[in-house]
Amino acid sequence: LTTLFSGCAMLPEEIDETKDWPPSRLYSEGKSAMEDEDYELALALFGAIESRYPYGRFAQQAQMETAYTYFKYEEPEAAVAACDRFIRLHPRHPNVDYMYYLKGLVNFERDRGFLDRYLPQDPTHRDPGSARTSFYDFAEMARKFPKSKYAKDAVARMRYLRNNLAQYEVNVADYY
Repeated sequence: LTTLFSGCAMLPEEIDETKDWPPSRLYSEGKSAMEDEDYELALALFGAIESRYPYGRFAQQAQMETAYTYFKYEEPEAAVAACDRFIRLHPRHPNVDYMYYLKGLVNFERDRGFLDRYLPQDPTHRDPGSARTSFYDFAEMARKFPKSKYAKDAVARMRYLRNNLAQYEVNVADYY
């Protein structure tokens, strides 16, 4: 039995076919995987860029794509964490406004489940926690980047969220 298990240890590990790829190829393959909705592969390729080429422009773009991929993969905690990480590491990046916007968008969509897409429900009858968080995220984005191309949509979403939060308070008052 010992000989059998020690023999397995001598087998070559899984060969990484991407180990010699340049960051541009890793990035383009990751984008293709994301477009094909193969989010696990996209995350692996973007992660490979970050680990192998941490100081290039592709690494910064891969970090942004990682946050968006987590959002599309419906992993809100990981998406918010990726946004926060990018904001912390690159506060002066020209596209940091997008990361603030994406963070708000993730929280805006957080409570929507499978049925909500097909059977719309009144959001004012549910817990307003993620709506408040989303409102604050959009407010921070609009305050820091008032001339951003995302600011107009952020303000419109804030208006929608404010009305929903107010209606929620009315519903609670009516209940009690």
